[in-house]
Amino acid sequence: MLLDPQKVTAEMLKAYIKYQEANDLLKEKWYDFVFLSPRWWVGIFLGLIPWYMWWKFHNKNYTGDIFRAGLFMALIALLMDSIGVQLGLWIYPYDVFPFIPGDTPWDLTLLPVSAMFLIEMKPKWSPIKKAIIYALLVTLIGEPLALFFKVYEPLHWNSIYSFPVYVFLFYLCNKLARSKKYNSKMN
Repeated sequence: MLLDPQKVTAEMLKAYIKYQEANDLLKEKWYDFVFLSPRWWVGIFLGLIPWYMWWKFHNKNYTGDIFRAGLFMALIALLMDSIGVQLGLWIYPYDVFPFIPGDTPWDLTLLPVSAMFLIEMKPKWSPIKKAIIYALLVTLIGEPLALFFKVYEPLHWNSIYSFPVYVFLFYLCNKLARSKKYNSKMN
C-alpha cells in the first residue's frame, strides 16, 4: 500500500516535533542537574586522561595500526550505544553531552583505549583469548562500576548480553590492527 508522500511527511513532522520537545526537556534537565556536577567532571576526565596515558605509553611504532583499531571500536561502540539508548534498553543519567545518545567517555575513550592497550600487550596471545579477557573485564568490572557510580542504568538489558558483543568487537579490532592490507609494521 503506497501512501501519499505529503501525508507521510506531515506525520513524520508531527513525530519529529514531539521528539524535539522531548530532546529540549532532556537538555534542560541535563543543564539543571548534570552539567558541572562531580560526576560530569569525572566523565570529562575519563574522556581525556586515558587518551593521554595511551599516547604517552603506547609503542609509537604501531600508532597508526593501533589507532585505526581504536577508532573502529569507538565508532561501533558509539553507534551501538546510541541505538541501545534510542530503543530504551539503558540510559546514562550523567551524560557528558546531552545531545549525543550514549556515554561518550565510555564509547570514545574507555572502550577503545583499553582495547588498544590490550591489542599491544602480549602480541603472541590468541586474539580469541584476548577478546574473552577484554569482554570479561568490561562486563564484570567496567559495567558494574558504572552501575555502582550510577552513571549507567540498564532498563531492559543485562550485562551478560554485552559479553558476546564485546568479544566480537575486540576480535574485529584486533584483526583490523593486524590486517596485512593496512598494516605497516605490526605482526
